[in-house]
Amino acid sequence: MTYSGFIAFAVALIGIITGTIFVVIVTRRLSPEEFGLWTLLGSLVSYVTIIEPILTYWTTRQIARGEKIGKTALSTNSILAVVGFAIYFVIALMVSDSLDIDISILLLASLLIPLSFVNNLLNSICAGFKPQSISYGIVAFETSKIPFGIFFVILFSLGIYGAILTTILASLTKLILLLIMSREKLIDSIDRNSIKFWFRMSWLTLYMNIHGFIYKLDVLIFSLMTNSLFGLAIWGVTSAASNFVGNSDRISQGLFPKLLITRKKEMIEENLRRTMFFAIPILGATVLFAKAALHTLNPKYVDADVIVVILAFRTLFNVLTGFFFNMMESFEDVDLDKKAPIKLFIKSKLFTIPTIWLIFSLIYVISLFIFLLFFTEKSDIELVFYWSLILLFTTIPFMIYGILTAKLKHFVVFPIKSVSKYTIATIIAVIPTYLVANSTLTYPQAIWEFLPQIIPLVVMGGVIYFAITYAIDKSTRELVKMIMGEIWKK
Repeated sequence: MTYSGFIAFAVALIGIITGTIFVVIVTRRLSPEEFGLWTLLGSLVSYVTIIEPILTYWTTRQIARGEKIGKTALSTNSILAVVGFAIYFVIALMVSDSLDIDISILLLASLLIPLSFVNNLLNSICAGFKPQSISYGIVAFETSKIPFGIFFVILFSLGIYGAILTTILASLTKLILLLIMSREKLIDSIDRNSIKFWFRMSWLTLYMNIHGFIYKLDVLIFSLMTNSLFGLAIWGVTSAASNFVGNSDRISQGLFPKLLITRKKEMIEENLRRTMFFAIPILGATVLFAKAALHTLNPKYVDADVIVVILAFRTLFNVLTGFFFNMMESFEDVDLDKKAPIKLFIKSKLFTIPTIWLIFSLIYVISLFIFLLFFTEKSDIELVFYWSLILLFTTIPFMIYGILTAKLKHFVVFPIKSVSKYTIATIIAVIPTYLVANSTLTYPQAIWEFLPQIIPLVVMGGVIYFAITYAIDKSTRELVKMIMGEIWKK
């Protein structure tokens, strides 16, 4: 579990670097309106993937338990891809008419639909037996975007078309790698009983993911009520700058498949401690370098640094919420009986946890809608600022619920002592880094003049943090010992 988690996290860090390069290419080459459209396209593609968990959700659980259903899932997935493509086409026509967007852009982006379905299905297969493969796929995707982006966006100046073509080809690259990584699970025969089970339980998987569809309506609601692509551009850029914190959940990538076959409380607490060990300093770095991150992406957005800070805290809270909710779902075993009556599923965590997520999404989207109903006269940056606050304050009570439920019902204790140590170490590391940055950091327009100033500061803060935690935290020393032992063994 720790091994696959750290591979996932290390690979995610590589993905951050390569992914950021592409984001910089896009944000600096696309106009704010084009980047706002780029953000909207991402949401439109995600809307139709609401139906994919009909297969992907059960695939991971069954693969983790040793069932041979990989080929069955991949074959059946093509049916859902066709349905998803049709749904996207209808949505694209409506959005093109409402926002006066060139339909050819939306049609080109439709090629991402089948690629998304296949990639996500292969991810679900890998998650059940080789979780680190998912991270390799991410690196293949993020890394391949760089040469494709340089070719289509920079050399040929294709703008939004070039960004879409880049993503299509990068998705294809990822698909090929995941096929290779999961090939051993794709050689079994077709299991008709599993197909019947998946579609019999489709009501549950659709219900599980309707919250995601509702949640992602925020972008569409904002665009339709404000008619502002620039506001979407601000949201997209600040979200990209704050999402670094979210990569800390990669540490838990191998945990939940393990919990399907074992329920060791110690395993959960250790994994949570590891997650927070990285999440807290990344949060500190994001807060400290919020303005620098926006300047790197595009100097036009530097005034939105406060929004980055708000979204960074929200991302951390969401990581914790997802951790505990996924843990509770992993403890559920009602699906072991393929003929279990529906009422047992309704009473299970497989139904109650999605219900809680649905309540969260409804509160969030309705709150955003009510706010925009009365305050659309504000500037774009003010609207996005309040948008981020709504998301933050909506997340907090659900995070608290997850922590309390894990403690009261599953006796999983939140590692307050360790978190306190990591927080203190982060503050101590941030102070000198801030002082040095405040006295030396300048903001030239050219990114290659700016990055050499930032990198040493990030390294400085990281070294101070790890030195302090190594000195005061036994868990950190054990972690270093494990890593060095693995390296020496290799």
